[in-house]
Formats: sequence, structure tokens, C-alpha cells
Amino acid sequence: MITASGPTQRQTTSRQRVASREIHAVTDLAGFSVLAVQILGLLFLFHLYHLETYEFLVMSTIAFAAFCIHYWLPFRFKELFWIAVSIAGSFVLLNAIVAALVLGVGLAIFVIFRIPLAFRWRLGLVLTVFAALICGCVTHAFDIPRSFYAVFGGIFMFRTITYAYDLAHAKEPPSLISYLSYFLILPNYYYTLFPVIDFQTMRATYYRRNIHEIAQQGIHWMVRGGIQLMLYRVVLYFNDAYLPDRVTSLPRLISNIILTFLLYLDVSGKFHIIVGMLHLFGYDLPETNRRYLLASSFLDFWRRINIYWKDFMVKIAYLPVYFKFRKSGELRAQILGTAAVFGVTWAAHSYQSLWIEGKFALSWTDTIFWGVLGILVMVNVIFSHWHKARRITSGWRTRGLLALKTMGTFATIVVLWSLWSSPSVTSWLYLMSRWTRGPVQ
Repeated sequence: MITASGPTQRQTTSRQRVASREIHAVTDLAGFSVLAVQILGLLFLFHLYHLETYEFLVMSTIAFAAFCIHYWLPFRFKELFWIAVSIAGSFVLLNAIVAALVLGVGLAIFVIFRIPLAFRWRLGLVLTVFAALICGCVTHAFDIPRSFYAVFGGIFMFRTITYAYDLAHAKEPPSLISYLSYFLILPNYYYTLFPVIDFQTMRATYYRRNIHEIAQQGIHWMVRGGIQLMLYRVVLYFNDAYLPDRVTSLPRLISNIILTFLLYLDVSGKFHIIVGMLHLFGYDLPETNRRYLLASSFLDFWRRINIYWKDFMVKIAYLPVYFKFRKSGELRAQILGTAAVFGVTWAAHSYQSLWIEGKFALSWTDTIFWGVLGILVMVNVIFSHWHKARRITSGWRTRGLLALKTMGTFATIVVLWSLWSSPSVTSWLYLMSRWTRGPVQ
């Protein structure tokens, strides 16, 4: 009996996957009309409420117009068209020099990853490119626009890590099309703070469902993101700049720390719009944030607040440490993996500020926030390990306990968040104690 070889099996699987995606991309005039009406309404609301800046409206208009063309294209041209729109859009949204530099350096990184050398040497060359750019960002050694570093960092600073990780474990190198569609994404030219989309997830979810279902999900998320951004404006209105002398009573202190935490609506709203927009072009990506105000434990909060970041940390920090130490004990491996996650997260946020702000930000408030949150999550991990066989009931006592745990988690998180948002530990201590002194005379 003759069996198919490995490459033939992979080719067959690849053809089946493409055929399935083509079926999911089949057009329908009625379905398109429903989506187009909603998109036009969404664009009208963006304009009516001045949701973001003028550049945001331009970017949204380009994306929505591109969808109307992209939808009707033959399947083999869809992703090429989206890449072309994204690259052309970069020259509309950015300075032409910045756009050209981002495209040029991005292509250079792709070429380096495809050089026929051992992976460690290719990775070393990419790290050399990053080191040179970081040096230029800090010292202004290169005669290029300062805005280039923020845009380049927003695109490549984290996603290059997950791309390199997947490349190191791939059976065959990703194509140029998959590379460009992963990095050069239209919304990323406007939003430098961007969710860390996983490369494998992006490829695996491409047209995995019917396009009408995917696009409708994206529209729902963009609506949710728009609502969150409008709520952010309300929070911003009532939460003035850091003025602790106005916190003259306990109720004012409580409202101050809650409103400070709710400023995160700006991030979650933008993330929903970004991922929702990508859904229009067939990328059936998962949700970025999930009801983080209802977290019932610190581990639950970590899993909800920024799902893409959590998955990124699990991939590059938790799992390598966990599998290295698993033989010495399950709980020990979980604790060490969790510690690695929060250590890397603390360092990564400083690394992010280097690209976006041009300086490597380190502060005691940042260190204490991630340290305490990491310890609280590790306590949850230990507790869950000890009680993993406990039977879950649905009585009123269980629901009442869940409500108390949710309120306790929320109260702790908002206090920690107020520390993280403070200029210094001294300023935060002053804010926490200012209400005991009464109004200013």
C-alpha cells in the first residue's frame, strides 16, 4: 500500500484550507447591503461625534471604502488588495519619508529572516537592526523624523517577537504576503498603541467563518469600541488632571481612583475598533478585552483586561519557563512561569515607552504595580491549585460569594491602578491621605 508523503499531505491540507476559505468568502448582494448600511451609519456616527481626530476619520473612510471593493474581489486578490490599501494608506496618514522608511525597514527585516543562514544568525541580524534604531531613537544620531520611531515601534516592537517565535518553529517560512498582512496593517499607522496580534492566530482565523458573520462581529465590536471611547470622554470630563488638593473627602477619593481606572476605556475602545476593522477583511480574530470590570479574582482580571497581551506573555514567557521546571513540580512551574510573565511585562512596558516616548521609563510606581499584581496573581494560582477539585455549586451563597470577590477584586485593582497612574509614590501617598485634612482653608 502506498501512502502520501509528508509534503503531499501538507499540500492537500493547504488546498483544502484555501477551498474552505473561498467558500466562506462567497459574495451575496443582500448580505453585503446589510453590512454596507451599518458601516455607513458607523462612519456617520464617527463623524457626528468627532470620535477621534481628523486622521482617524480619514483612516476609517479608507478602510470602509476598501471593504466595499475588497468584498467583491476574487478570493485570490483579496489579501493583496488589503496589503496595497494599507501601504498606500500609510502615505496618506504619515509623512511620506516616515512611511517609506517603515516600509523599507520592514522589508529589510523580512529579507533578513529569509536569508539561508541558521536561525540564530538571522535573529542576531534582526536584533542588530533593532539595536541601531534604538540607538538612533535615544541619541538622535540619524537624520530622520522623530515620528518614525513611534510608528515603527508600534508596528514591530512586539509583533516581531511573536513572528520570530513562530518562524523558529515553522516547517516552512511564511510568505511575503502573510508577512505584510501581519505587520503593515492600516489602523497601525494611526494607532501606535496596538494589540499584540499573534501571527499564527491571524493566519489560522483568516476566513474561518462566513464573511458576513465575521464582518458583523467586527461591526458589533467597533460599535462597542465607539461607545467606550464616548464613555472615556465623560470619565475624562469628571476626572481632572492629577490635582490631589481637590480630594477633600473620602467619597471624592473613591470617585477619583475609580475614574482613574476607567480611563482604560480609551485603550479598550481603540482595541475593539482596531480588531473590528480587521474583521471586515476576513481576519476572524478573538476579542481583545472581556468584561474586565467583572473580574472575580486577580488571575481572572489578568485574563480579561488585555487578552492579546496575556496570550503573548503565555507564549514567550510562561510556557518556556513552565515546561523547563514542570518536572520539579506542577505548582512550582506555575509560580515561576507567572513570575516570569510579570517580570517580562514590567520590562516590556518600559521598552514600549522607549519607542513611543523616546525614553526608557522606569519608576517605583510601575515597579510596585507590576510586582504587587504579580504576587496577587501568584496567590490566586496557589489557591486554585489547592482547590482545583472543589465542586462548583449554583446556590445563593455561591452567587453572593462571587459578588463579594468581584467587589474586592475591583476595589484592590482601582487602588493599585491609582498608584500606577501617579507621578510618584510620594504623590500617591499624599492623594490617599489628603481627604483626612479636610477642605483647603
